[in-house]
Amino acid sequence: MHDHDDATAAGERWFDYAAAHPHTNVEIGGVAVAAGPAPSSVELHALIDLMRLAHPPLRDRARPRGVNAVGPTVPADHLEEVALTAQGGDLALHSAIERVCAQPLTDVTWGMTLLHGHRDDEFALLLRAHHGLLDGMSLIGITLAAMREPGPPRRPTPPVPPRSWTSARVRALVRAVAGIALPANAISLGPDRVQAPTGPPRRLWVHTPLPRMKAIAREGGVSLNDVYLAALAGALRPWLPEKATGAVRVTVPLNTRRGDTSAALGNFHRGVPVILPCHLPTAAERLAATRLATRNIRISHRDPDADVLFDVLPTRWHGRALARILHPRRTTMVATHVPGPARPLRLNGRRTRAMLPLMFLPAGHHLSVCLGEYADTAHLAVVADPSLPDIDELPARWLAELDALEGAFTQPRPVTASMPSTITDPAPDDAEPVATSSAEQEA
Repeated sequence: MHDHDDATAAGERWFDYAAAHPHTNVEIGGVAVAAGPAPSSVELHALIDLMRLAHPPLRDRARPRGVNAVGPTVPADHLEEVALTAQGGDLALHSAIERVCAQPLTDVTWGMTLLHGHRDDEFALLLRAHHGLLDGMSLIGITLAAMREPGPPRRPTPPVPPRSWTSARVRALVRAVAGIALPANAISLGPDRVQAPTGPPRRLWVHTPLPRMKAIAREGGVSLNDVYLAALAGALRPWLPEKATGAVRVTVPLNTRRGDTSAALGNFHRGVPVILPCHLPTAAERLAATRLATRNIRISHRDPDADVLFDVLPTRWHGRALARILHPRRTTMVATHVPGPARPLRLNGRRTRAMLPLMFLPAGHHLSVCLGEYADTAHLAVVADPSLPDIDELPARWLAELDALEGAFTQPRPVTASMPSTITDPAPDDAEPVATSSAEQEA
């Protein structure tokens, strides 16, 4: 269904979106927390070169809107180093991540930041990129390439029929047009009459064992993505307005790689709307309702006409359509899920303990979340506008919802999940880097 030109078109709509919302940072990324001495600039330049080799657009400088090219970069253009408060631990690392992410990239569209000094024998590499250049799976792909690991496995996909104007395609176009033209009433999670952004976003992380979430999914007869979203639906309940009208409408990015593009780099995602059942009283009911609500994701993934709107729209209108889809009156928040390496990685012999996702906050939104997988750990990343009250409680509430689901569908666990006070998740010392998980977001 897609080729590399499609990835370029999808990326351009994000560049147009960012140009129309200059106060919105649309960078995504991740933070690899590793054991051992910090790498030298020579090692990091070599790492950057491997990434640039994996995806040629990474060699280009950021270009102003309407300019075709402004020349290539050198590795040093993508690298910065930040020395943290000595022995400051996770608090110093967390604060540094927020400070770095609050300053958008300007001359380049992707960058790497070395963070060190917060703990003996530990450092972090922060990788971020404009969402028009890469999506989450592409970030995983270039990370694996830089660490000389095999990329995500290709998954067989059905052949794509020719794009002809069948009755099904016409109906899909009518639905798509209605979806962005008709009035929508998404619930806002922010305070009344407070428009985001009100300042640099807050960032929070929490982790839990990935096998735990998979066990809930297996026993509940749902997908891991359903478990993630159902727990989110319950965790959001305290932030719903007392007299809420409308629905909590979540945009879920869906990986659209198929056939020859199953391992391609670029931006191959489209947003699929899901209404979260926050109003239901129990975790089990919310999980069952979420399974029904995500049915359109499964249908969309198999539908060759799912992108018909962007297929027929002139490219210059793609950014406007994206802005309409993500308008706060139409979308409460974005909730994405990025499968990562199935086993721990090593960077020049240094063990990577954790990979923390970095999500962006769309214009006017108060909250976005991302679930990232690394080895046997699931990391929930929260990015929120400072005006959202008591946002520090959201990660713990999400874990509490998993506890409730676990109690409903599985045997009680003897050990509770980790709390958000620790953002690193050490992997076993003897772990070996090998296979990666599926590149598809499951629904």
